[in-house]
Amino acid sequence: PISTVSVLYCQGTMKLKSFFSSCCGGESSVEAVNPTEGTARKKGESFLFAQEDVLRNRWDILIFCTVVFICIVVPLRLGFLIKEWQLWLPVDIASDLLLALDIVVCTMTTFEVDGEVIKDRNTILHHYLRGWFAADLLSVFPFEFIALVTKKYHPAYRANRLIRMGRLTYYFSQWEKVTSLKPSVIRIFKSTFVILFLAHFIGCAFFLVILIEGDTAKVDFTGTEDILNRSLGSKYIRAFYWSFVTMTGYNNTNPHTQLETLFSIFVTMVGISLFATIIGTVGSLVTNLDSSALYFRQKMDGINDYMKYKRIPQDLQNEVRNYYTYLWKSGKGLDKNKVLDDLPPYLKNKMSVILNSEIIKKVPLFQQCKDDTEFINEIVKCLKPRVCLPNSFVVRKGEVGTEMFFISRGELNVVSDDDKVVFTLKDGGFFGEIALLYDTKRTASIVARTYCDMFVLTKEDFKKVMKKFPTQSKGIKEIAKERFQSIVDAERQREQAADDDAAGDTDANANADDDTNNASNSNNNPNNNTMLPPSNNDPPAVNTVPDEENK
Repeated sequence: PISTVSVLYCQGTMKLKSFFSSCCGGESSVEAVNPTEGTARKKGESFLFAQEDVLRNRWDILIFCTVVFICIVVPLRLGFLIKEWQLWLPVDIASDLLLALDIVVCTMTTFEVDGEVIKDRNTILHHYLRGWFAADLLSVFPFEFIALVTKKYHPAYRANRLIRMGRLTYYFSQWEKVTSLKPSVIRIFKSTFVILFLAHFIGCAFFLVILIEGDTAKVDFTGTEDILNRSLGSKYIRAFYWSFVTMTGYNNTNPHTQLETLFSIFVTMVGISLFATIIGTVGSLVTNLDSSALYFRQKMDGINDYMKYKRIPQDLQNEVRNYYTYLWKSGKGLDKNKVLDDLPPYLKNKMSVILNSEIIKKVPLFQQCKDDTEFINEIVKCLKPRVCLPNSFVVRKGEVGTEMFFISRGELNVVSDDDKVVFTLKDGGFFGEIALLYDTKRTASIVARTYCDMFVLTKEDFKKVMKKFPTQSKGIKEIAKERFQSIVDAERQREQAADDDAAGDTDANANADDDTNNASNSNNNPNNNTMLPPSNNDPPAVNTVPDEENK
């Protein structure tokens, strides 16, 4: 363990030496920034952090929690004059070290200018020095050393740590870029965050005013008798309550001194301005959260009015409503065909390839081309979405096929002529690939069992792709020919088996007729004494077998 620690120490020392030498003007060049790992290796052994990488985001979360902790503890210690510094010493040292280390991390973090990632060490350093460096450095300056001279500690020596509060907006803006949450949700969280923190600061300031006033502070202003002799928790709860109700305008305070009056006026003005702004903002944000449902209701109202005006049958109206309801539930009110329309072509192609390339590679017809990225991408571009309702026919047996289907979500039943389920196709399944090259009839009917999201590849689009890729076209045609021949052979065997069964039934019926005729002749033969004449109560021998069974 000692040797391992020493090796790590030596490596860390070399990296820091290389970093400071490059910051002082030494030559350095970044080879590449790895967006997955979050670091960029340099020729000089030091590294850079990409701004939106996982490692950098985790570090931001740690610093964010540290700043929030400081913004809670420092006003509390200052407002309630908590001077027991020995109890807070380990926490203070740990938070200061993290803030100081964050300064070093910021000097090693890339940034963007008009979409270009800046990776040069000197440019990054100058950019940080012109930005947050002065405020970050001042926020970690140890003013506690003044206590060594005055021999007296005061919580105000740590008030400079609150300068870091300005970086909270930066952390929120960074998370808005990388998170998948709606911007409205983040803004509501930010508004709640601001209200709670402001109430905390005003509550701590309120108790500081009480301490300054001392015994002159009346119950009419504090709202609590003998508040100075209560426990710390009770003091804070009363102070937090006072700040909240005063900001909202519901607190009937009666200040007596000028300090109390000025402080009450300030808190009331801040509260009115804050809550007027936040209430309007939160109202609009909550409305925007349900914007997809509002859009859906408006669209359904228009569709219902149209169907009533045209006197569409009620069954068809219900089917149309079910279709749009499924689209809204599965797509959150967005038209899936138009979601990617606003993206530039290269991003649209990337999204389509990521979503659909795997299902294309599973098709036996494209097995030889599954490693050909250009061919697969071209096939993916031709896919068109389609939605099928439950119990609706996707294809019918006997019709000429011109499309191939890929199942993205849902289940389809392959049914026989007597409506029995032969097989069930599920997510990732496909069918109809032979129809892309041959004018063949569908050999089975396929019915949607549930709501189904599918992609369709038409014969015309596929022919265009084959013209662009003649080499791949040959291999695909050979595979299609083999599969088509196997289908034809299977169909011939099925027809031959049906013919054999029909011939066997015909022979059996002929033999039964011969036996019946022989029996009748025997009964009508007067020389045949072995058979007794039929009784009048017995039915004729010919009718002993019902007509339906003969058929």
